[in-house]
Amino acid sequence: MTTLLAGVAVFTLASAACALAPTTGVLVGARVVQGVGAAALLPATLALVPHLFAEADARARATVFWVATGAISMAVGPLVGGVLIDAVGWRAIFVLNLPVGVVATLLVRAGVPETPRHTHPVDRTGLVTAAATLALLTGGLIDAGSAGWAAPATLGLLGAAVVAGAAYLITARRAAHPMLPPSFFALRVRAAAVASAGLMGFLFYGALFVMSLYFQQMRGWSPGASGVALLPMTVGSTIGPLVPYRPLALRYGHRALLLGGFACCTAGIATLAGAGTRAPYAVLATGLLLIGVSSTMVFSALTSLLIENVPTAQSGLASGVQNTLRQSGALIAVAVLGSLLNTSSPVSRLPAASAALVAVAVIAVTLAAGNLRTADAPLEPAAAAGS
Repeated sequence: MTTLLAGVAVFTLASAACALAPTTGVLVGARVVQGVGAAALLPATLALVPHLFAEADARARATVFWVATGAISMAVGPLVGGVLIDAVGWRAIFVLNLPVGVVATLLVRAGVPETPRHTHPVDRTGLVTAAATLALLTGGLIDAGSAGWAAPATLGLLGAAVVAGAAYLITARRAAHPMLPPSFFALRVRAAAVASAGLMGFLFYGALFVMSLYFQQMRGWSPGASGVALLPMTVGSTIGPLVPYRPLALRYGHRALLLGGFACCTAGIATLAGAGTRAPYAVLATGLLLIGVSSTMVFSALTSLLIENVPTAQSGLASGVQNTLRQSGALIAVAVLGSLLNTSSPVSRLPAASAALVAVAVIAVTLAAGNLRTADAPLEPAAAAGS
């Protein structure tokens, strides 16, 4: 609970700094601090689920509602953000976080008990090398959009990312207490769930990014109108875990729903990819709805698989890994797709961005299909009791 409250406090204060930022540099710095707060509070929320819900059925319901809550925020965010920007200005979207942060703090203090604490040495080397890998990789992908893939700066950043990634892997195997123990991926289902989080993050946020640019830059719609246009995607992400997921999961299992969700997402992306720049909105709305519904079905499935297949003491680790991969997928999607669309004529590059999304969707379906055909042994009682 302490980590959650600290994350909420940092995020709220950083939001205030964003709203008051006098320059772009200050805004970027405040956004970095805001990200640190989010990185603390979001994994903590999922990590609390196994502690607050001891029974498997109650835990499964809580996990689905956890995904649904995030989906609802995604549904409300673009619409409210677009309306606020049109009516008041961009600073209003950060001011909105202040009362939310206060209410969240009061609710946590009133209803969430403190959980047992586990002391664990901090793997500083792993933390630094992992962060450097992601930062260098993202920087290289972004630079490729403006300078080109063969530019010295691009090659240097991507090469440094490979070196940092190799350093992380080497130190993780040698460290006495690694940030992410290699044994965490001993169960194939964990590895598949974590990889699925990254792939779905790429697909959902990548499609959201492309379609936001599509409506505003290629059709000339306002931010508010674009937010309304994206409602089928964001509302669909709310419907997914609340309506069809629970009964389907009880009948077919989380692994089957993981595959079904990715297949549905692929159909939605293919619909958008084949629609063109003058397609009727009904066609676009269909593709957006399919992506929205499937995204939270996938996130519900992979989150449930993770929570069911890690010891309770490692629930925080599992939550952190899942959220890190999801956000990394989103970050890489924006970098890659942004580099593809960063031209004087983004319309001409839209097919390339669509092809990238389709390719990642096919990879995700293949991964989920392979996971469906394999079965891991259940956790040993000793392992399930703790790390």
